[in-house]
Amino acid sequence: MKWTMIIIALMMVLCSNAFGQMDPYSTTATGGAPTPSTPSSAESLGLQVPTDVTASQQAPSAQESTQTLMSTSQDAAYAFAPKGSRGSATNQVYNKMIVPTGSSAPNSLYISYAPRTVASCNLYANLALWMQTSGTGNIWFYEWYPSGMLDTNYAGFVNYPGWYKRWFFADKPGWHILQYYCSGWSNYAYIYVSGPGGYWVNPNPSPDPMPYPYPYWDSPITYTYPPTGHTYYSYQWTTSTGNHRGE
Repeated sequence: MKWTMIIIALMMVLCSNAFGQMDPYSTTATGGAPTPSTPSSAESLGLQVPTDVTASQQAPSAQESTQTLMSTSQDAAYAFAPKGSRGSATNQVYNKMIVPTGSSAPNSLYISYAPRTVASCNLYANLALWMQTSGTGNIWFYEWYPSGMLDTNYAGFVNYPGWYKRWFFADKPGWHILQYYCSGWSNYAYIYVSGPGGYWVNPNPSPDPMPYPYPYWDSPITYTYPPTGHTYYSYQWTTSTGNHRGE
């Protein structure tokens, strides 16, 4: 009996160590993209959810919604910053440059406005992403979901260093970690998406995705999923043109 208890205790210790060493974030990139390092979780870095939830009024224009990468300028990236934000102690926390462990980050990535790297928004919001590249080449974009899943996207080829822009779509509650590669890595950017959990919206749906169900509303609300342009209705409602229901 004594030896049995000792063996069980040893097995528990070994299992506990094995689970402790498991990595919650995937590093399996697709499409020939460079393999990234494992990012640190927001919790391990001591990051707090920003209290100034970024306004959801940010949204791509009709032209931007059809592009994965747009040329822009430093002035445009900094112009989005609220007045007085640069000198704020709170915003200094949100401007931390977090780089891959044991690696350099010649490129920069900012959220909503430069030089912000930690932000929060509501579910289904859009946030501008500002990218300052130090070189030329293919741009690969990486997004780690709260579940640890890694979504890799090819953003395009840039012929010269400079400022570029793309958009983030908040499709899953929790912490999202972003990074890109262009002849070198960028820093990590952290976005906390606020909203009820338990559902996941596939970032690459096929054929027609169903978005996360909205809570109760007293008026008709429609939602267009950017990757497909498909429009959904929040619940059944009637207009002069007929009866509409979530599709």
